[in-house]
Amino acid sequence: MSFLAPAAAVLALTLPAIVALYFLKIRRPTRIVPALHLWPNQIRDRQANVPWQRLRPSWLLFLQLLAAAVLVAAAVQPALPAGAALARHSIVLIDSSASMQATDVVPSRLDVAKRQANALIDQLGPTDRMTVIAVGPMARIVASVTGDRDTLHRAVNGVTASNGAADLSAALAMAAGLVRAGDDARAYLFTDGIVQPLRASFAAGLPFPVEYHRVGTSGENVALTSLTVRTSAQSRAAYLHVQNFGQQPRSVSVEWRADSHLLDVRPLTLPAGQAQDLIFPVPGDATSVTAHIAASDIFALDDTATAVARTPRAFRVLLVTPGNVFLEQALRLRTDLQIDVIAPAAYRASAAYALTVFDQFSPGVLPDGPFVMVAPPAGSALAGGQPVGIGRVRAVDAGDPLLANVDLQDVHVARSQDLRNSAFGRPLISSLQTPLVLVRDEPFRQVLVGFDLHESDLPLRIAFPILVQNLSEWLLPPSVPSHSFHPDEPITIVPESGATSVSVVRPDGSRRPLAAGSIATFGDTDPTGLYTVEQTIAGKLQRSWFSVNLFSEPISQLKPPDRLTLPPTRTTITQATHHGQLEIWPWIALAALAVVTAEWLAFHRGL
Repeated sequence: MSFLAPAAAVLALTLPAIVALYFLKIRRPTRIVPALHLWPNQIRDRQANVPWQRLRPSWLLFLQLLAAAVLVAAAVQPALPAGAALARHSIVLIDSSASMQATDVVPSRLDVAKRQANALIDQLGPTDRMTVIAVGPMARIVASVTGDRDTLHRAVNGVTASNGAADLSAALAMAAGLVRAGDDARAYLFTDGIVQPLRASFAAGLPFPVEYHRVGTSGENVALTSLTVRTSAQSRAAYLHVQNFGQQPRSVSVEWRADSHLLDVRPLTLPAGQAQDLIFPVPGDATSVTAHIAASDIFALDDTATAVARTPRAFRVLLVTPGNVFLEQALRLRTDLQIDVIAPAAYRASAAYALTVFDQFSPGVLPDGPFVMVAPPAGSALAGGQPVGIGRVRAVDAGDPLLANVDLQDVHVARSQDLRNSAFGRPLISSLQTPLVLVRDEPFRQVLVGFDLHESDLPLRIAFPILVQNLSEWLLPPSVPSHSFHPDEPITIVPESGATSVSVVRPDGSRRPLAAGSIATFGDTDPTGLYTVEQTIAGKLQRSWFSVNLFSEPISQLKPPDRLTLPPTRTTITQATHHGQLEIWPWIALAALAVVTAEWLAFHRGL
């Protein structure tokens, strides 16, 4: 047995104090009575001629001493050795991502996860500590290494669900940073298992084991997973993708609105696990269009989708080429580019174009602005050394934003100019022999490609249009991208020339000001819906829009996996022996209450 508060033993001084009170002579007021033989007990008290009297047996004295002794025993908080229920340092990971809003369990998956975490807090021993981490699009510590149960309960109860995906990798890395070598630690993950894929940063394992506590049961959900507006020469139309992720057929109604005005309601029956595409007309003056599933659902976040209907401001682009269908078609995939194609002999420098693309041609004077140079002819200013055989290509930095979603695994180049001595810029795509694609920011954003696209299978891969899209958006970033973004995804906003103020109005009506003089990154995009960017230019207010939608099939599926692949525990970690303690002082305090009650009854019965 051990004592958690041994200093409280000083309270035992109350025991002799109680006994001393019974030795004191009782002082009573003087009263005149007709006969003393009626008051024998009072006569004996008055016969004492000294301040102290003889101690007589008394039930009250016994009960008072017993109550004081039991209270002192409770105050020192005795504890018995027992097996530890938790590790010395428990790390609670609570999934607060979008899918935890599902209501297949009552009242929601997040509330069930918080209830389980609170039950774990109640098992903390007197020397145990706990850290609570909310696992959302950005992992955050809500309570750090504390044993205060009230603080931990408040932290857990304060966790709210976001609309983005769960970044479990960041949460585990954060938790690993809180554990010192040799610590007795264990992590408890409360989640539905719908998380972003783990990054390959845990090859060495974690310094603690992780317990997966699954939350949620059902995957019965109907979702809107895509909404795009396409404009042709004849009309504008919206294409909506509706999918039933459940195991039962569902009948729903889809409401169609333009600028909040109801235009159409379509009944729809979806077999289990099937999807259907719907086409809706878009009014010519509409700013935005919205689709909504009008049916009860366990997950409301993917029941509404919004798209911008306004055509974005167009950029004029000049393509100078002897004939390159691949490059022309890839550029035309971006709807806000107006492409003019000319032969090299017809090229004349012009300030009317925001971007110029040179294919197998280089002018005598390069434009002062963004351009792309593909396979410059020998002897020109940007030409490289003699061509060399290449073969497979590779990304210089796979995490470069310019290579987002660009898969170069099966891309080959027959030959390319030797760009090893080029001072053009930094390499983006390379090979064992030479860099292949160079980019630079100064004096303008520009791109140099060292090989002829016809001598590569890159144009035949899906990576090519994605690469052209990424490079064109980097070279000519739209002031406000009009396509849909995911919740909590950062958005680059380029203020228009001459803008004196820039602000973003979120779907809930709140306003966020941005700096007007430089490119800004706006990351406060957790709410789904339509965002309005307001810019003041020459005293006039100019508006543009972008939308945020869930559009995530892995999240909308909702079915929690039975098992979750988690990083292993380091084999070199030896967990410290943790001896738990069973606190028995609450029971002793309860016994003290019973003794005090008995003393009160004895006093009132005159014992």
